[in-house]
Amino acid sequence: MLDPSEMPARLAAFLAAEVPGAGDVTVHSYEVMTGGYSRLLARAEVSWRAGGDEQRRTFVLRGDPPPERTLIFTDRHTEFEVVRAMAANGVLTPDAHHFDDGGRLATPTILLDFSPATSLLVDLAGRGAPVELTGPLAEAAASFHRIPLTELPARLERPASAEAYLADRIDEWRRTAATHVEALPILQYVAAWLDAHRPAPVPLSLIHGDFQSSNLMVTADDRIVVLDWELAQIGDPREDLGYFKAVAQAAPPDLIGLDEAAFCARYNELMGFTDEQVNPAVIAYFLILGVIGTVRRLLEAGAAFSRGENTSLNAVFNARNVMFGQSMWLQFSEQLEQAFAAAKEA
Repeated sequence: MLDPSEMPARLAAFLAAEVPGAGDVTVHSYEVMTGGYSRLLARAEVSWRAGGDEQRRTFVLRGDPPPERTLIFTDRHTEFEVVRAMAANGVLTPDAHHFDDGGRLATPTILLDFSPATSLLVDLAGRGAPVELTGPLAEAAASFHRIPLTELPARLERPASAEAYLADRIDEWRRTAATHVEALPILQYVAAWLDAHRPAPVPLSLIHGDFQSSNLMVTADDRIVVLDWELAQIGDPREDLGYFKAVAQAAPPDLIGLDEAAFCARYNELMGFTDEQVNPAVIAYFLILGVIGTVRRLLEAGAAFSRGENTSLNAVFNARNVMFGQSMWLQFSEQLEQAFAAAKEA
């Protein structure tokens, strides 16, 4: 994928070897796609003959950029297995059909189905009443949060317990502060605050890790398609809800916030959770906690840029996102102090 001029021939040879009985493999078009934040993306129209019949497919290729242009480092093989598990369990996501470790397509690459659905951001720009997507958003999140852990790839690390996972996630704020190139006392403050206000636990599940509007699409019948599973891991599912809300503060609308009571009620119904486990205050708690994985990676990328190890301007641009996040963490922690005090009195 690093040289688009070479890719049609590479892709044709790859599919000829990967697809059983495929002959006369033809790549009719190969186009680099925009919108890939951390990965290279391309769309390919391909056909081949198998058993006398012509098969025609549209693939999206998702691969790694060169190391010096990489914003965050994740594993395509793990992502491939996660996507296969999602499709096998009925999650609405483009299925992954092939994986290359980089030997034939020049960089680790996944071949996925092309989805005809509309980008959620595009849909929202032309929709008069986005609140009608609040329910479908809850259903999309629950569709992968409720998959049994036994159905998930063995490559995903299993935390010892929900309580141990939450403690480690909070401590990630402290570790990030300790390893950053400059002092950021706010990270230590956030860790202490999160430690003092832990919510009621829920069972571990798969979490998407980057659950936000730019990674979602909408079908013609208002179902939500979930994309980009590179940050998927096993953890607290409420992190995805808080993360969605966090990103929506900078890129509205906040579909959860449009009718938070309805969202929580639908999500709890699907997950079998109580109102104590998921409610607006708990989601706000995870708005803070759930961003640490992304914050850590963005800080690492900025540090690498300052050392000359990374040439991606995204590393510099995202320093502003971290600064915006700092004001948001303080704002929500102050608001939650009042909500938690009122809950104790009640």
